[in-house]
Amino acid sequence: MSKENFTARMSTHENGNAASANVIENGNAFLTLVFGRYRTAIVVSLVATAIGAIAWIAMLTCGLLATTNMSNIYNWGLLIAIFAFLVGFGAGAQFLASILYLRDHTRYRNIACYAQAISLAGGVGAGAAIVADLGSPKNMLNMILHPNPLSMLTWDMVALSLFLVVSVVCLFALARSWKNTKVWMIIGFLAALFLQIVEGLLFALNSARTWWHSPIMPIDFICVAFVCGAAALVGVCAVSKRAGGMSMARSLSPILCVAVLVHIVLMAAEFVNLHMENTPASQQVLHLLGVYAPLYAVELLFPLIAALVLWFTRRHAQHKMFLVVVLATVIGMLAHRMMLLYPAFAAPTLFVGLSNAPSPEWAYPIATGLYANNGTAFEMGQAYIPSLVEAISVLLPVGLTIALILVALNCVFAYANRSVSTCD
Repeated sequence: MSKENFTARMSTHENGNAASANVIENGNAFLTLVFGRYRTAIVVSLVATAIGAIAWIAMLTCGLLATTNMSNIYNWGLLIAIFAFLVGFGAGAQFLASILYLRDHTRYRNIACYAQAISLAGGVGAGAAIVADLGSPKNMLNMILHPNPLSMLTWDMVALSLFLVVSVVCLFALARSWKNTKVWMIIGFLAALFLQIVEGLLFALNSARTWWHSPIMPIDFICVAFVCGAAALVGVCAVSKRAGGMSMARSLSPILCVAVLVHIVLMAAEFVNLHMENTPASQQVLHLLGVYAPLYAVELLFPLIAALVLWFTRRHAQHKMFLVVVLATVIGMLAHRMMLLYPAFAAPTLFVGLSNAPSPEWAYPIATGLYANNGTAFEMGQAYIPSLVEAISVLLPVGLTIALILVALNCVFAYANRSVSTCD
């Protein structure tokens, strides 16, 4: 071998080693960017997501009737409640991200970044929950290929898709400090508002469900979004245990308190409306509110007590008090989403009287779809407790949401060339 050939081969070998080293270095940089200082929490969240995905695969392969406690009567279950729960956090965080940034982008930029990360993650988690509840991915494809513009489910898909796209753009705008960031934050606010109005109308326009058929529903969806978004941000600030975090938590506390009180007022108005309606359907719903009184009490009392405590202690409260208040509020909002389902699906949807003479209206039985399982073809209503498989499947959207929040925070502050600091 000539000296020139030997030198060329050595040069090629060194270039290959350098390229491999660059690939490894870039890979390590990517992992550092994605996982950052939240590595353990992200790994735990991803493991939870994987466990939830396994439960979803079991639901997909074995069927919803075999793996869940749903039926033709109770055809929306725990995953729908989690969908509404997460989409509330997503929209609410977007509301606050936009409001805070537009108010003072210099002071509130960091907390707006946190809110925007929660917004995107909440939307993605809600999307994962709804896909899991569809029973098969092809059902989602059917909605895309054959949309029905007269169906609110179609508009819900459009609103959520638009919200996700806008959330991604807003996150990049915040991270890179685009000149038109304020414009995008306005668009983000409008996208979140559109999403919550559509979500509320999805329930309110369902005339067969007396518990949902109310003009209050879209307004309350917006209000609950503010509750969830404010609770999330107060919790994030409280976790920091820093002076700046406590100050920001105190600044956000009035928003949380007012939003909770408005939600309670709206629920009280709905309760009074049911009493004044005085129909067999409304009386049945009121009866079910008594049946599920413990869960209804959690929905109302947990956030209310938390808001009152926070209002009177916010100026001197420390991080433990904030975290207790946030936990109570989150539990109440989860109970609220479950209570969207119980009085609606456990009540009969059709009441008929005698055709040949005036008479009271009687509830009409509904096909269960469970005849092959338990021999019951028709029932007036159905009690519902989520199955173990359903409960485990919730880890898919929840774990994915938490992982995305942490990853988004790492990426945002890395791109902004700033150290990760909570609410400074």
